Amino acid sequence: MGYWRCSTVFRFAKNEPMRTLTIAVACLSLIACGESSPAKKSGSESSPLNPPKLIQDSVDSALTGSWVLDALPQSPTPFDKLYPRQRPMLFIQAGSKMLSGSTGCNRFSATLSTAGNRLNLTGLTSSTLVCPGDAETTFMKALKSSTQYSFRNNEELVLGTDSLTWMVFRKK
Repeated sequence: MGYWRCSTVFRFAKNEPMRTLTIAVACLSLIACGESSPAKKSGSESSPLNPPKLIQDSVDSALTGSWVLDALPQSPTPFDKLYPRQRPMLFIQAGSKMLSGSTGCNRFSATLSTAGNRLNLTGLTSSTLVCPGDAETTFMKALKSSTQYSFRNNEELVLGTDSLTWMVFRKK
């Protein structure tokens, strides 16, 4: 209901205070909700006031599954010394945009979104067990620093940046 319709109704209800109040509340509710034109509803057109989203509200379905850490190329500590017993894992659920896993010591989770080969992690949380060595710190730093992903040989997930490979995972 537009503004002109509400004002027309008010002219007919001038002498009845309760009806005027009811109509006023109804009109204000409708105006507050607002009617948007079809162009506003679509949201697909970009303009200076409505820039395109950098990160989509989806996750590449090829990421879905369980991934075991195979390498940390940027770590100064040899991989086998960092993780002599249990290797970190990622569990990715594309449908729910959730990433969770284990650092080899603590569990973690985050919300994941992708656009092209870019990835974005938000709301990263972790349990807080005391872990020996610097394996967990190394893993979490590499995970937080990763802004891109790619696949090698359809079996490996590579996380990194434009110029560095931070992590290599193998499909479990």
